[in-house]
Amino acid sequence: MQKLNTLISAVILFTAALFLPHVTAAQAELEIEITLPDLDVQPYHRPYVAVWLETPERKHVTTLALWVEKAEWFKDLRQWWRKAGKSDANFDGITGATKRPGTYTINWHGKDLANNAVKPGKYLLNLEVVREEGGRDYTRVAIDLTKDGKITIDGTNEYSQSFVTIIAK
Repeated sequence: MQKLNTLISAVILFTAALFLPHVTAAQAELEIEITLPDLDVQPYHRPYVAVWLETPERKHVTTLALWVEKAEWFKDLRQWWRKAGKSDANFDGITGATKRPGTYTINWHGKDLANNAVKPGKYLLNLEVVREEGGRDYTRVAIDLTKDGKITIDGTNEYSQSFVTIIAK
């Protein structure tokens, strides 16, 4: 009788597991607010922008945003190009057109380019902004995806004061 009860319990647990929704660990999210200033220069070209994550050892994890006119201009984002641009990664989901001066929000939902969850922990967030016949701004800040917070990033020329909000889950 005990064997029958054990068997019935196992069947019930197995059946329940088939019909319960799969639960996955919640992913941290980032909201990056970047401000491109209205520069009074001639000629003015819209800047190329790259935002990406690296491990503390400086290994590329994923690219969050890439704003360029054409793929042939990827290499102008020198820091990003050295880490990720030469790879065979598919940047279609995060590539966008260059932007006019203004404030823009980049939302990242905790996944890499292959749609795999990025592990919680400490990372380096990189922001590179380059303008043809213009300047170059590059900033790297340490972030912890396990802790909520807001970080201010001060650009020097090609982007103005910008913010990163970390939403740990």
